Amino acid sequence: MSVCIIYHSETGNTRAVAEQLAAATGGDLVAVRDLANYSKVGMYLKGARRAMRKDLASIEPATIDVSGYDIVVVGTPVWAGSPTPAVNAAVAALRNIEGKPTVVFCTSGGSPRKTLDTLKAMLAGRGADVRGAVPLTARDAKKPEAVKPLVDLVRQSRKEMVVR
Repeated sequence: MSVCIIYHSETGNTRAVAEQLAAATGGDLVAVRDLANYSKVGMYLKGARRAMRKDLASIEPATIDVSGYDIVVVGTPVWAGSPTPAVNAAVAALRNIEGKPTVVFCTSGGSPRKTLDTLKAMLAGRGADVRGAVPLTARDAKKPEAVKPLVDLVRQSRKEMVVR
């Protein structure tokens, strides 16, 4: 069962979780880059406003075809209680997501607020079969034991596919 891990990371926390998940599941990483190239200040001032408005960023890769994968994972930092504009764009850029088991995660300095609910709704709106969500803090990103619930959720989704 192949796993595609799609994520956006500006500070490295979401990337750290995605890399740990890839190591544990044998998944492939797809790093989404926001072409706005925010400065640290710009990320908080401009990016947070765009995240609250659910704006879509210009991203690389511009399209993400998941037809060759059995399970899709999408990870985002929390900006102003929302997924980043790059992740909003990544969800819009997905091809062949319909019916795919999907898991989401976020990393935050505090509370994820509505980030995971928003991300799950966006993916469900694209036809994904969203199986669950895991919030992680910036500190959790550096602890393999904290990432274990995410790994377990992906593995459980994998087992459910085999049973069907």
